[in-house]
Amino acid sequence: MQLKEARAKGGLMVVLLLQFACACVLARDVHITILHTCDLHGNVLPTENYEGRTNLGGLARCATVIRQVRAQEKNVLLVDAGDTIQGAPVGYLTDGQVMVKALNELHYDAWVWGNHEFDWGMEKLAACAERARMPILNANLQACSPNSFTADVVARLLAHRQDCIIREVDGVKVGIIGLNTPGIPNWTRPRLIEGVKFADSVETLRRLVPTLRQAGAQVLVLVCHQGYRETGDDQANHVNAIARDFPELDVIIGAHSHRDFPEFKVGNALYCQADFFGIHLGRVDLVFDTVQGRVKRSTSNTMLMDERVPLDGALVKSLGKELDLAQKTLATGIGEARGDFGLEGAPRRETPIHDLIFEAIAEALQIRGVKVDAIVHGILEQRATIRKGSITIGDVWRVVPYENTIGVVQLTPAQLKDILEENASAYERRDFRGIWGVMCGVDPEAKEGMRIVSMQGADGGVLRADRKLAVAFNSFDLASGGLRWKRLRGIADSPGAELVEYDLQTRQAVIDYVRRHGEVSPVVKGWWRTMRQRAASSAAIASGH
Repeated sequence: MQLKEARAKGGLMVVLLLQFACACVLARDVHITILHTCDLHGNVLPTENYEGRTNLGGLARCATVIRQVRAQEKNVLLVDAGDTIQGAPVGYLTDGQVMVKALNELHYDAWVWGNHEFDWGMEKLAACAERARMPILNANLQACSPNSFTADVVARLLAHRQDCIIREVDGVKVGIIGLNTPGIPNWTRPRLIEGVKFADSVETLRRLVPTLRQAGAQVLVLVCHQGYRETGDDQANHVNAIARDFPELDVIIGAHSHRDFPEFKVGNALYCQADFFGIHLGRVDLVFDTVQGRVKRSTSNTMLMDERVPLDGALVKSLGKELDLAQKTLATGIGEARGDFGLEGAPRRETPIHDLIFEAIAEALQIRGVKVDAIVHGILEQRATIRKGSITIGDVWRVVPYENTIGVVQLTPAQLKDILEENASAYERRDFRGIWGVMCGVDPEAKEGMRIVSMQGADGGVLRADRKLAVAFNSFDLASGGLRWKRLRGIADSPGAELVEYDLQTRQAVIDYVRRHGEVSPVVKGWWRTMRQRAASSAAIASGH
């Protein structure tokens, strides 16, 4: 009996030892690397940052490091977090196709769209989607009763969109969710996004995270065209709420705010964001414990893509035709500047750049049979000037980097004053807009509602209260400029304003204006002036007057 018991115990011990040995064999750490880009804005070749430092970034530099990391590491995923196709001439001239071609060449695992993907309308975006060979992840992009004119393009767009994917990496299932920013309707006019809507981030994830878990995802990665904000979430960025409500997320890869976050913790999640224009390439490294079934270590960093990183020759060669087209287009001469078009004092002070944009818009509309009484428009690039001498298309591109179109509304003087009051609240910010066609006095230190201290017609005459003025704005401002100009949007979208939108871009208006005139001179008409009444009153009291 004792012998049998001993044999049984011995057999059990052998079984346990074998199980332990098998577990030791199966238990292992799986290393996973995620490389990520964001806010490339069509920049294949090196460009400059906001401080004016040149020879930085570009996807061709990122490509060099992407290939190096893939050669060094076994398990590498590559994702892009949006605002990819719009922003550089080569992107615009190819309707975004050059960037899709580049993503295909580099075998991206996922592409998450950003707000600027919709700048040229859904037809062009659908064409990009149809060419893309990687999954397009936009979980919060949904159809919303498209009409008969948009149903086809909406169907084409959504046919290539997915909520999420699972990539099996060395036996570990990595779930990747993509989110766009829900703030798009506040930057984009409805005609460009008709038939789609952008659902709330948290509600979307509440539906998807359990689904991914049930599908076997062991690692959860969110790639979102949204950025972390220290002061809390806003209408476009929900990263704080996401991290709070979904502690099971292992990684959040951010975008949109053009900031560099090499490594940061938001709640339980590792947060990383790779700047803009490819100036940094983001890298996340995870170690997954197969016994515990969780990520046991996570680190991240962003790598500077400066002159020390060579361009990827294969990618540059592949995109050579498109890059040559952009270079030749930008170098095309269109006229002569008889003096320097500077930006001294902008945006609060009127500059020759302001007046060049104003005159170009007014003339372009007049050619289309529309005479406007006033234009409200700002400086779109705070450092771009036009110097005396030959003007090229590239010079205008630097001054007007966006494809904003023009809309005209019919306003009473009281409504225009209301809109200019809203604008005056931004006097100390780069958002401040200038005005043409109406003489205006602004006191930025006055109480709200009393900052516009004077308004006269172009001839200095009184604006009759019952007269309607035809006033032009760009499409970004008409969409509220990200809720900066809520009053403007409310008035412009009211039935009495009779808004008419034109497929006329500000940049093309300026290019055509310079071509038509051949020579342009820098002028400042004096449409608006700052009138600090409080300071004037104090000075008068001090002097005894």
